[in-house]
Parts: sequence; C-alpha cells; structure tokens
Amino acid sequence: MTRLSLEGITVRYGGHTALNNVHINVPSGNITGLIGPNGAGKTTLFNVTSGLLKPNEGNIQFGDVVMTDLSPYRRAKLGLGRTFQRLELFPSLTVKENIQVAAEIRREWSDNITGNSNVNRIVERVIRLTGLEDLHSKSVADIPTGKARLVELARTLVQEPKMLLLDEPASGQNDKETEEFAGILRALNDEGVTIFLVEHDMSLVMNVCDKIFVLDFGSLIADGTTEEIQNNPVVIDAYLGGVNG
Repeated sequence: MTRLSLEGITVRYGGHTALNNVHINVPSGNITGLIGPNGAGKTTLFNVTSGLLKPNEGNIQFGDVVMTDLSPYRRAKLGLGRTFQRLELFPSLTVKENIQVAAEIRREWSDNITGNSNVNRIVERVIRLTGLEDLHSKSVADIPTGKARLVELARTLVQEPKMLLLDEPASGQNDKETEEFAGILRALNDEGVTIFLVEHDMSLVMNVCDKIFVLDFGSLIADGTTEEIQNNPVVIDAYLGGVNG
C-alpha cells in the first residue's frame, strides 16, 4: 500500500526548474531514502510534500487523501510529520520544554490527547525512545548539534505521525550517534511509522532504507533497493562516485 504518492511534481523559479515531472511513491511501513547531490531538489520536494511550497504542476496524495492544496497544518493533522535541514528549536528552553511545547500544540487539535497527564506521558515516552533522558533538563543551546537533531525528532514524534519526513537528520552527528539514530529509526518503523529520509550519510541510508530514489538536477534518475542503487552506473556517475572517491 502506498502511503505517499507524488505525481508529476514540477517546481519552477523564474527560468530555473527545481523539480521536473518527478514521480515518487513511498510505500506504507517502509523506510525510503531520497539522495542526490547538493542542489538536486531534495529539500524542495520535501517543502512541496509538507505544504510549504506549492508545485507549478503535479498532485500529492497521502493515503486516500489528495492534499495538493492543503495547508501544512492540515497535512500535519493527517499524520505527516517533518524535521528540517536547519534546526528549528527554541534555544532558550530545555530539551523537555521543547518537546512539551509541541505536545501542547498537538493537544489543541487532537481528540486523543486530553489533560496534562496525557501530555506528560507522551513526552516522557518520546524522551525515552530518543535516548534523551540524561539531557532532558539541559538547555538546547548547551547540547551538541547531533543531540539537538534528536530533540527535533522527538518534538515531531509527540504529534504521533503516521509518516515522518526527515531532512538530513544525521547532520552533525558523530559515528556513534548515527549508529544509535539508525536504531531509533528502525524502532519507529517497527511501530508502524513510515519514514521518508533525505540524507548525505550513505552508510546510514544503505543501512536502514528499504528503497531509495535518486534526484539529480531536479529529475528522478533512478530508484530501487539499496543494492540496485549502489550498483547503478548512472547513480555512481552522478553521485555515489563523487561521495566515495
């Protein structure tokens, strides 16, 4: 079953085509990767998917709902969660407070979360899931970037999304943190969360993804399993060769 369907997505900025007739289907229950060189259009595609940018052409369907014209707020209510390439946290608040703010917002538009006890229960569960117990009382401004990435993930998870869009979530993480992060992604996926991942760390992508799509200059040049992508000469020439060489 397809969780997310992007059909014929085209985005133009003046005379520049950022995305050119892109077709992507993200299966429900999988971890799907989106890779490509800088400027390939990956974040633009995420912005279109999450509703921050309206495509010039194409349609977006999430489950049974066509959401091409829906606001980001409406897409979030449908179960679409998003993290950003640039950290979007409140540096004056603690780790727990950052997560709690998101949980309080979720309570405003959800019938499933009522009362402070439910909010606290969800916050504590997400803190445990993301391994942030030892940092929960620290200011976000005082923790490493790799851990701040986990805070942003946790803040998205309190929305209890059906699908996560993760834009370079391992950026700033060391090898140990990335390995732990891979375990978190697998645990989320085992709980039924579909994950769509943009990432430059190829070891992470190849380690956790069931399927990978490759963008280059705004066009989809390949898709397949990790093994198929690793051995695709077009992908190697456009991207993987440059990364590994």
